[in-house]
Parts: sequence; structure tokens; C-alpha cells
Amino acid sequence: MSKRDYVGKVGAMAVAVVTALLLSACVNSTARQGEVAYYDLGTGAKVKGTQALMLRAIDVQSPSWLGTAAMQYRFAYGDASRRQTYVESRWAATPGELLEVALRRRIAVGESDIVAAGCRLRIDVDEFVQVFDAPDASRAVIEARVSLLAAKSDQLLARRSISLSHPAPTADARGGVAAFSELTGEISRDVAFWLLKITRDTPLLAERCGKQA
Repeated sequence: MSKRDYVGKVGAMAVAVVTALLLSACVNSTARQGEVAYYDLGTGAKVKGTQALMLRAIDVQSPSWLGTAAMQYRFAYGDASRRQTYVESRWAATPGELLEVALRRRIAVGESDIVAAGCRLRIDVDEFVQVFDAPDASRAVIEARVSLLAAKSDQLLARRSISLSHPAPTADARGGVAAFSELTGEISRDVAFWLLKITRDTPLLAERCGKQA
């Protein structure tokens, strides 16, 4: 083999190696960019300083458009009626499921020695979306109806509506998750103090929730 052929062969091998490395880097980069991130609402802490009426269960229900793990958002400053979803970010479960778990962690449920005691709390979620008021400003929005029900029937004992929002630290999916986590804490405190108010204002109802209904 001549010197020229040898140099040419080495050069071709070098080009092939570099090309393979570049292709590998592109594939790995694409995989990283296309990897989906999954989020929940965090662990949170129980609401302290309240001694509300006894609860045996918390159930969260949501409409069909919130029945997926998609993280939804909308642009309030343009095409506000259009719901959009993040491509590379998802909830770990449906918003309703995540909210139910988070509220159970934060509000005392099923802590009585009397298994059959306690009323039920049902939360019907009407909205769970990140709203962009400007390209660089967004907020988490949750709207819901909270119903206190008898232990063993759907008899309505008390009801209230909730419409809350919390600003996101950043105008992206991660910022939306942080805002929803904070908002869940706000809702937990709101519901806990509402139950405390019921306990104080309507002792007969509170007594009923402490017995079989």
C-alpha cells in the first residue's frame, strides 16, 4: 500500500468516525428533547390549627375534557377559547386524581375510630388550567364546587363554590406546576376553615357527621 493510499484510508476512517459520533449525538439530543416530564402536586402538609367536623372520604370529580394527563393552558390575551397542551410535559395522573390525593394528604380524613362515622366531601372541578395573561406571565386557575354530603347518601348538607388562581413563577410548564401546587395548599386551607366554620355555626350538623348518617 502506498503512502498516499494509506493516508487516504486513514482520512476516510476518521471522517466515518466523526460522522458516527455526530449522528449519535443528534440521536441522543433528540431523545432528551423528546423525553416527556411527568409532574404531580407535591406532598404538602396537613392543615394545622383546625378542628373541623369528621370526614370519612374526599372524592374529586372532573369533566371529560380534564379526564387525561395532559397539562392544559390557554392564552387569555389571544384566542382565549382555545385549550392547548404542553408537548413534553404531562401530569402523572388526571388533574382530578392528583387533586384528590393532595387534599386527602392535607385534610384529616378517616382518622376516627368509628369506621361508619363522618360525612363525605365531594369536589366537582369545573376548571383546572394554566392561563397566560401575557407571553411572560401566567397563573394557575382552579374552579370547583365543594359539597358536604351525608355519610351514606347523596343528601346535600352544605355547599360552596371556589374560584382561585395563583401566579406562576415562570411562564412555562414547570412554573405552572409550582403554581398549581401552591394553589392546592390554598384550596386545602380554604376547605378546612369552611368545615371549621360549619362546625362552629351548625353544631347539630357537626354532631350528625360524628354519627352514622
